[in-house]
Amino acid sequence: MNAPTNGRAPLSSLLREGDFLALWCGQMISQIGDSFTFLALLITVNRLTGSTAAMGVMMISLTLPQLVFSLLAGVIVDRVDRKVVMIVSDLLRALLVLAFLTVRSADQIYIFYLVGFLLSSVSVFFWPAKSAMIPRIVKGGDRLLTANALSQTVRVVGLLVGPALAGFAIGWFGTSVAFVADSLTYVISAVAIITIKTSGSTVDEERVSLGMVWHRLADGFSFTMRDSTLVGIVVTLLVALLGVGAIEVLFVPYLQGEFGVGAEGLGFVQTTQGLGMLVGSVLLGYLATRYRLTRIIAWSTSMLGFAVTVCGLVSHFLLIPLCTFVAGLSLAPLNAALSTLMQRTVPDDKLGRVSSVVDTTMTLSYLLSMGGAASLGDALGIRAVFVGAGLVTALSALPALIMMKEPEIPSLEATIAGSGPLVQQSVEP
Repeated sequence: MNAPTNGRAPLSSLLREGDFLALWCGQMISQIGDSFTFLALLITVNRLTGSTAAMGVMMISLTLPQLVFSLLAGVIVDRVDRKVVMIVSDLLRALLVLAFLTVRSADQIYIFYLVGFLLSSVSVFFWPAKSAMIPRIVKGGDRLLTANALSQTVRVVGLLVGPALAGFAIGWFGTSVAFVADSLTYVISAVAIITIKTSGSTVDEERVSLGMVWHRLADGFSFTMRDSTLVGIVVTLLVALLGVGAIEVLFVPYLQGEFGVGAEGLGFVQTTQGLGMLVGSVLLGYLATRYRLTRIIAWSTSMLGFAVTVCGLVSHFLLIPLCTFVAGLSLAPLNAALSTLMQRTVPDDKLGRVSSVVDTTMTLSYLLSMGGAASLGDALGIRAVFVGAGLVTALSALPALIMMKEPEIPSLEATIAGSGPLVQQSVEP
């Protein structure tokens, strides 16, 4: 057991700060809206095409922008006002999601793919801007872990509340209302961000050019590769997502094929994962006072791999929600600890581009895993893929323990100014 050096702060103290509360509430509402759109897309694509291939293309169109634009987004975020990036992104997404309303038949399904790609492309710019704003808003590295844990509750609420509300609304009013509701939540999020008083501007005034973009991309990659902790984060996520990506593709066919689960059962399983994340967020407060971030990351990846492996071995459906609960229990501490470790390690002026290097690596691993999942499932059986994916995920604990080093909690000046590495030695999933 190690001394508590992980920078917890009382939840109430952060939620009393207007800027953080505005960001947190805006994102929570937007996350619920995203659940509406995601469920409506799945229902509509399945209803219009009845094709698993069409479902796969839909998932890839939502994921591919992260690989294509993530590095560029990091460069942009490091040199423009991050609040402006977030506001513009929300307003663009509010307009784009309404384009889904135009799809009425199977021959228009390409609109889903195109708009889905554009919607995700805009989101690629939003998330690194948000990640880079959090250390400024909480005003001190000693409270980053609590802030990131609270940020994780946004996804938890989305999983707990979003699917239930979306299912009810779609069942009563149809899929169109889901897209309109999501559009409104983006507008609400944009208004909330406008109220934030903390500056989102950067000190970098360099003009945008192709040479500048290439230089920044190279700098972000070079900085990441020179720091053992950042390399450890990259390798850990690379290995973990090689396992998790396969599960994303095969989970619904597995539940329907092996256990005959319908829409209600799928919703219940998703809710248990959200419940696990909620409990995990609460447990993080206990863990953070007693263990280092690197230990939390290693334990979380091991637990996630165990849950996936067991999921592929069980013979009764009632054990599946228990597995997804354990998976959710591990995801909340894992995401918060990884975000905090990266924010402490990277200076502010490089945080956007380094986050994008990490995100690009994650997406590449994720896409490779999704691409190979279907063929492996046919060749080996879905259960065998689950077991293998779980073991691969568990192995990602090794680089977390071996390669990552815990930095000291940075001062406020170092965090905001970004004048150099936060540790002498030498990110958001």
